[in-house]
Amino acid sequence: MDQGPGTPRSGRPDVLINIQALRGVAAFLVVFVHLETLASLAGAGPDTFVFGNSGVDLFFVISGLIMVVTTAGPDASAGRFMAHRIGRIVPLYWTMTLFVFAVAVVAPSLMQATRADPADLVRSLLFIPFEKANGLTQPIVFVGWTLNYEMAFYLLFALGLLARHRLLGLALTASILLTAVLAGVVARPTDTLGRFYTSPIVLEFALGMALGLALPLLRPVAWMTRASYPLALISFALLIAGPSVWPDVDRFFVFGLPAAILVACALVMERSGVTVASPLIRRLGDASYSTYLTHFFVTQAATKAALALGVAGIWQVSLAIVATFVMVGAMGLVVHTIIEKPMSRAARRWLASSPNGPKRVVAPIAAKAP
Repeated sequence: MDQGPGTPRSGRPDVLINIQALRGVAAFLVVFVHLETLASLAGAGPDTFVFGNSGVDLFFVISGLIMVVTTAGPDASAGRFMAHRIGRIVPLYWTMTLFVFAVAVVAPSLMQATRADPADLVRSLLFIPFEKANGLTQPIVFVGWTLNYEMAFYLLFALGLLARHRLLGLALTASILLTAVLAGVVARPTDTLGRFYTSPIVLEFALGMALGLALPLLRPVAWMTRASYPLALISFALLIAGPSVWPDVDRFFVFGLPAAILVACALVMERSGVTVASPLIRRLGDASYSTYLTHFFVTQAATKAALALGVAGIWQVSLAIVATFVMVGAMGLVVHTIIEKPMSRAARRWLASSPNGPKRVVAPIAAKAP
């Protein structure tokens, strides 16, 4: 960790270095979920890596935080905000969706629940949740279910930006999220959209928004910095152990609250000048969106290779898992560099040419938020 008061080492006070690092952590946590079959070759149970789901909750808290931080300027507007979000999220996601759909057309035997159905393609591209044959609410790129939540949150947040006063708009966004969850508890909807958008997981965006509002109030106080170290370790331990300790408790409490505490600790450290020093970790954080959208190709290929080679036993499987993580990271960095960044730049240039398009990138971290 870098340590010292004042501006982060990057020299850019609008870059939250620790949050970028946590985004990398979140992406790699999710990778664990898709290594269960590989881990089973060493005798691991089906829920051994269920803690990896917490990466999604960490992403959602961070997303709520970043949306507040990057729209704090006087030139924030709903149109520019949505244009920037679309330019950031859509190009890589649509590319991945079209690629997977093409595979489903050419080699359907390689697919599981994904079908070469034009209706599924349209709903996936438009971020409309739908139920697959396996009963799961997932788009063609199955990890994209989280982006359905993200895009809905962006729409609500943009609606809040239309309010005359900033705090009123943020309160409106948070109120809609809370109302949706309460409606789900009371009405218990059975339709796909109703069940999807009334899940308590949406409150994690509100937790992040609260942290975003609190950020300007944070000051580099010594006791808070000292307390943030053990509190961060405890909250991370809760993310890992939560599913085993509280198997029947909703993920908002098991994952969402510890994730919010972990993010808060990272912010306190950053305000005190304590930031992640490793350039590699920072780069992995930058590439976390690409890593998230591509990791399942690597994990599935690694699992099939391990099965074909007869990998077994804890040592062989452990080495295979480590190698898989290395390949996942390498894939994320490559895709981020040669595909994601150029497409994002092109999309931003195109959007900037329209009257309501974003005139500038509000903050580097905004360009990377999932």
